[in-house]
Amino acid sequence: MYFSVGILYSAQDFLLFLKENPRLVSNFVDVFKNLNSVASTKAVLEVCQECHWIELDTDGYLKVTDKGEQVLDSKERVEIALRLQIHHLIEAYRPTWIPLLTRGRSEALKYLPIDVVQCLREAELVASYSDDVIVWWDRVAKISRKTSKEEKLDLSRAGEKLSIEYERNRTNKEPKWQGFESNFSGYDILSVVSSTDNSLLRVEVKISNSNWSVASFHVSRNEWKVAQYSNNYLFYLWILIPNPRLFIVNVNEVGKNIPTNKGNGEWESTEIPFVAICKEDEFVFNTKL
Repeated sequence: MYFSVGILYSAQDFLLFLKENPRLVSNFVDVFKNLNSVASTKAVLEVCQECHWIELDTDGYLKVTDKGEQVLDSKERVEIALRLQIHHLIEAYRPTWIPLLTRGRSEALKYLPIDVVQCLREAELVASYSDDVIVWWDRVAKISRKTSKEEKLDLSRAGEKLSIEYERNRTNKEPKWQGFESNFSGYDILSVVSSTDNSLLRVEVKISNSNWSVASFHVSRNEWKVAQYSNNYLFYLWILIPNPRLFIVNVNEVGKNIPTNKGNGEWESTEIPFVAICKEDEFVFNTKL
């Protein structure tokens, strides 16, 4: 697998040279040596081919493809070009570690190969919560997800972003987007009780784009376990139609709808209608997307 910072930069140099000077395949090795590349000729050529950044025309000349042009068009912002290249690499090679990307950024970074983490760090993808970084991680995670799960992820992110903004305004502090970092925490946002009380508040975000009468959300066994053992834990329920409205529900209210284990069996997830725990006209906050 060719996830290497050196290969990514060398590929950029090669694409730029090739765009200006299309070359016969027979001249490739000599030309590449003149570029003072830090990566091997074989590795760079293979990556460029597998990612479809270059192609061979009918006259035997290597040329930059539209996909390669996208990389070059991003070179003015180095991190953007690198992000695009890494995404193309993941699509092309489908590495064995790709399922890790669905676990959340921090969880994935714990187990990804060192070379991959170095590439991600160089592309400024390991710390920021900027919109383009969020979109990048979600896009690569979708490569190993089915379409229905992709749609669910998009909807979840919308609710989490709305909740982040709400908490930021409510507390005048920056909350932690835990749901983006890990899918195993049992909550999505780590905030504080108030602007004057720094006690930790865990928030689980649920969102629905269905009509009020049929809107519902799911609670997993792990989420409920964390909710029960947390001093401060709330459920933020968002409904999008006609405009986003927030309903804040405490653990006791949700607990009235949590199933009990029977015999040796243990419940894993339960679905709760919005109408079972809150009233349509009792929302805490409403806004427009």
